[in-house]
Amino acid sequence: MKLFCLPYAGASSVIYLKWKKALAPGVECIPLELAGRGARSRTPYYQGMEDAAEDVLDQLMRQYDGTPYAVFGHSMGGMIAFEVARLLRERSLPPPVVFFFSGRPAPETSRKSEDIHLLPEDEFAEKILEMGATSPEVFDSKRLLKVFLPILRADFRLVETYRYEEREPLPWDMTIIAGDEEEWTEAELEGWRRHTTGECRIVRMQGGHFYWQTDSDLLLAFLVNEMLNKCLQETYFA
Repeated sequence: MKLFCLPYAGASSVIYLKWKKALAPGVECIPLELAGRGARSRTPYYQGMEDAAEDVLDQLMRQYDGTPYAVFGHSMGGMIAFEVARLLRERSLPPPVVFFFSGRPAPETSRKSEDIHLLPEDEFAEKILEMGATSPEVFDSKRLLKVFLPILRADFRLVETYRYEEREPLPWDMTIIAGDEEEWTEAELEGWRRHTTGECRIVRMQGGHFYWQTDSDLLLAFLVNEMLNKCLQETYFA
């Protein structure tokens, strides 16, 4: 089985490297790199969510080999994964056994914070620091700040310009995961149920928005168990 992973705003595929070693035998973690960072630092940033979804879908399909797979997206990564799911349906492409949407409320949920991607650099950096969206050490290094601020600005533009469009529910299983200290309400998480005619499981784990960074082993065990169960169900009902 394969687990394709999408990062949150400001992050790269590097955040999932530990998962590659920690996942159970027989489950391969495949971090997908977004444009403008890591090995793709010279690739232009996405102009919008449509660009991001198309790019991620292309990466996913190029690595798809017919074996069962799942998709995990955290925060901004979950937003992109949702739009990728819509493209999979539109183009009748092989779907995953389950989508994991982490740290995200239902797609139509209104944003609670102000738009910041158009702010001057100093104000933008200040807002990012206040939000805790990246490590404070980054702001102590002009070299790191020069690297990460453009990535963060591009990602916040992607998030802040996203406009949800109503469509038919997806036909696949979803598992929604959020920290029990997360700002999203139960109603905002429950809203995911209307976006699928399959099973929608909502799980709270201990912690805040980045709950999985403090105890990734617990999350990984949960993800593998969910994937195995979905594969067994497909085999049984096939």
